[in-house]
Amino acid sequence: MKKVILIISVFTIFCLSLKAEETLQEYAARYKFPQGSAINEVNVVFENGALTLSSSLGTAAIEKTSDDHFNIPNYKGTAVFVRNAAKKITGIKIEIKGVSFSGNREEKDTLTVMPVPISSSTFPIKYLPPMLTGEDYQ
Repeated sequence: MKKVILIISVFTIFCLSLKAEETLQEYAARYKFPQGSAINEVNVVFENGALTLSSSLGTAAIEKTSDDHFNIPNYKGTAVFVRNAAKKITGIKIEIKGVSFSGNREEKDTLTVMPVPISSSTFPIKYLPPMLTGEDYQ
């Protein structure tokens, strides 16, 4: 009976840790700030179970304090992620030393990269089978 309780406990802790990582990953993105701001963009990166902010002014770890609210201990600031009505993260508000910045989440391009046709300039003909190049088989 003790083994069963131990296994269930370990499984529960494992599932909770996966859920915590999954929720932190949703914040990871590039956030663009309006022209004229002190910073142009911030990259939020999820790495080794933690989030970091990275901009032209430096890099800092952020620590979650509550839903969508984070502390930036290195700069004694805060970061708040903004959500729309559909609960999707659409932006970020950063406050450091009394200065506020608001930026919008930049969505990744959804364009599909089309393959480049093979031509003699990108793929030497000598590697093509003789049948494709019109040469005789030998």
